Amino acid sequence: MASILSIRRPVAALAARTATQTPQKAGSRAAVTTFLSSPASPRSYSPAPRPQTARLALASNNIQQRLSHQQQTIRRFNSATAPSLRSWKFEDINAALPSDPNGPPSPPATPQRKLILVDVREPNELTSTGIIPTAVAVPLASQPDALFLTPDEFETRFGFPKPGVQEEGHIVFYCKAGVRAKTAAQLAMQAGYDPDRIGVYEGSWLDWADKGGKVEKWEGGEHE
Repeated sequence: MASILSIRRPVAALAARTATQTPQKAGSRAAVTTFLSSPASPRSYSPAPRPQTARLALASNNIQQRLSHQQQTIRRFNSATAPSLRSWKFEDINAALPSDPNGPPSPPATPQRKLILVDVREPNELTSTGIIPTAVAVPLASQPDALFLTPDEFETRFGFPKPGVQEEGHIVFYCKAGVRAKTAAQLAMQAGYDPDRIGVYEGSWLDWADKGGKVEKWEGGEHE
């Protein structure tokens, strides 16, 4: 009998301790359930760039700055080494034109004094205004490769000899206000023309018309 009582007492104590711990476990389970069921709060991320991204952006900016500096240096070098174009004025061109049949004769033109006038405006402009007498029309915008053609190719396309190939004298480009004329002169030098023979009438048609220069009707057509 004594041995049975000694066994029951530890069992009763263990049951009492288990009953005491049960509410705590229940509370822990409730806390875990509440945590799992509660909505997760959104995470916020810092907009600060990563160190590697910032370094790449800085390197790209430095490269662009160096390229820009190199391009500016090249442009300054080209402008310094490019041959200077002779600028022709109204009086120079007017004096070199053939004399008016009804006026006093002009002195014969020498090869150094003779002008080969090239109008680089477009056909619709020439139809509207006319051209300077003796000028040939080589439109720059629609025929940008004209001066790079061989003499045979040029004559086939335009119907007249390539300017400055068969005749001597200065080749003077003009347009409406002088901008396209300068471009055409630069192209002529790139195409192999002697820079000493190339010139630009900077005032071009606006200056010619304003000063009452002679005008010749243009009856050319479109070029292919």
